[in-house]
Amino acid sequence: MTLSILLPARDLMWAAVAIPWLGVVLGSVWRRHARLLGCITTAMAGLACGLLLWQSPKGGSLYDTLALLYTCLSFAALVVLPRRDCTWSNISGILFLLGCTLLAYWTNNLLILVAAWMLSSVPFMAVAWLGSRSWRPRAGLLISSLCLAVALTWIWVRDRTLAISALQGHAFAGAIVFWLFVLAVIFRKAMVPGHAWIPDMAETTSAIPASLLLNEHFGALLIIKLLVPLDPHAGARFPIFADFALWAALYFALRALSENSPRRLLALLTISQSACILSGLESGTAAGISGALAQWIVVSVTTVGLFAILRLLEVRFGGHFTVHRHYGLAEHSPRLAVFFAIFALAFIGLPGTLGFCSQDLLIHGALQSHPWIGLLLPITAAMNAISMFRLFTRLFLGKRRTGITVMADALPCERWALTAGVLFVVLGGLFPNAILMQPSAGLSGKLSPRIRMVKRPEGKNKFRLKAPSASPVLGRPAQKFRSQDLTRGETSSPNQMINADKSRA
Repeated sequence: MTLSILLPARDLMWAAVAIPWLGVVLGSVWRRHARLLGCITTAMAGLACGLLLWQSPKGGSLYDTLALLYTCLSFAALVVLPRRDCTWSNISGILFLLGCTLLAYWTNNLLILVAAWMLSSVPFMAVAWLGSRSWRPRAGLLISSLCLAVALTWIWVRDRTLAISALQGHAFAGAIVFWLFVLAVIFRKAMVPGHAWIPDMAETTSAIPASLLLNEHFGALLIIKLLVPLDPHAGARFPIFADFALWAALYFALRALSENSPRRLLALLTISQSACILSGLESGTAAGISGALAQWIVVSVTTVGLFAILRLLEVRFGGHFTVHRHYGLAEHSPRLAVFFAIFALAFIGLPGTLGFCSQDLLIHGALQSHPWIGLLLPITAAMNAISMFRLFTRLFLGKRRTGITVMADALPCERWALTAGVLFVVLGGLFPNAILMQPSAGLSGKLSPRIRMVKRPEGKNKFRLKAPSASPVLGRPAQKFRSQDLTRGETSSPNQMINADKSRA
């Protein structure tokens, strides 16, 4: 009897979602060993995600991969959480957020997706839980939830179904529902003009749970699950949205150059890279889509590590830092300085890391789909590298800070968790196929045929679907599509179309 029969995929999914929530319920009664309870429940959820990924068919492991990644990040966050932050509000917030994220990744029902979207915002909207002292985070999360709820209501009134598979190819009642979804993406992913709440949340709430909220990437998930597969006009609308994402990434990179708060600077760099993820998903090329997936993974791992190290430094050296002066903390915490440097280098795309693969693929995809505006992507990457270098030099280099006489370096449990993240981004850069081959194949199959339509001078009002080129890193062959003459409504193979062109000539 195979393992898939003993442990059905649906049961494993529900177990992975329910176990963190069960930990929240148990921890509310038994809070004495909150961190231990959180680690046990997260490890059990990770085991279920691993079994799901192992059972998933070829090309169908996208959501299982993302679920396992997020579960591992939640476990690492619980391990490196400073003792001062080991309150039940932080640990229960991480567990509750984990359950909501896994539910959103796996669901095929629009109502459940919207419910998971809203529930994941609850810990950061309640001041007694993880809520920020600023009003902007609550406003941004509330607006995105309201846009999604209105779109859900509109779809239900029009189609009387909420199954995502049953809504395939619907026109969304014109452009109204589409732009409601776009507004939800803008405010959840913190793109212009709904971006101000992310730096405020990073500054005023617990840093490590906030980094996990940033790395859910629900905006990109909404594009993969709903906007592209369900909207037949995505090919006409998404080029504009992709250009907007590239300009937004450049704007956030410019803002980061003048930011002096380390938390706000990291938040701006994170949303700049998140905008690059959206531009890759919307490019419609195999390179851009694979790069977006790789960037999703790299940004998630590195930003959780960077926020965790920054929080450890704040706890051990007191107060919040500023980029106005040099602190010279490398002499007091050399291991934390090395971990920070490796995560930062992977974040900006150093060759030999997984970040280099993602940046290379994104630039190829951007230049292939947007030959001129795509030049903004390497400029944005260079500006983000300057900001990250400025942050590292201010925190770790310079004269030794007076008044500190002890070594406050990483503890053994923190070293193990941070080392795992470093090995992941380094080995992923050396062997990217091992991480990206299966999920990128599924993601390219979902997005490429729908949104990559290029106008060609074949005659008046004639278009062809352009097959995505082979990925320069993954080395996968290009997927074959049939060309369509939209003027006549006929379908022919590429060879027949070439022969017809020669005969006309």
